[in-house]
Amino acid sequence: MRNPVRVTIALDDESVKIFEELKKELGLSQSEIIRRVIKFYRDYKFLEKFDREKVSTYIEMLGEGEHVVLDIDHWISLLEFIESHPSGEDFWKLHREIAKAHAEEFSGKDLEYVLRRLEACNFFRLQVKKNEFVLLLNHEKTKKFVKMLMEVLLEKMGFECEIREDLMKLRITKA
Repeated sequence: MRNPVRVTIALDDESVKIFEELKKELGLSQSEIIRRVIKFYRDYKFLEKFDREKVSTYIEMLGEGEHVVLDIDHWISLLEFIESHPSGEDFWKLHREIAKAHAEEFSGKDLEYVLRRLEACNFFRLQVKKNEFVLLLNHEKTKKFVKMLMEVLLEKMGFECEIREDLMKLRITKA
């Protein structure tokens, strides 16, 4: 085995603090931490172009097994099927009950947190404006689903809001 290559690096104050925290937390040598960091960066540098908070949310949601990734065409075809099915109203009743359960899960969270969490489900893209939240829908067929979800959530969580419909948007303003 050949001798390891020695490298000298200069760290700024923030990096020193993080480095010291890692040494204490992991109980590893400085060299082992740097080796692991280099390998980790090589494997995951592609994540830099993504929003860290969103990636973290996706990992949490999918890793726990409570959510699935569903192609938008499958999603829309399911909604179209529900709309045309004779027992479609049974689905909408169940949807309301699930929304109530989500309201309990979100208890104590603010409205923006709830909307960002639902945005991670790709039900809509969120635009935060001064006095309103704009939910940009990904398809017109999703409007009923998202609007009903929001109505139940907002009511059960005690948010006094108005929901207005545009062609491909829902606008939520606090009352």
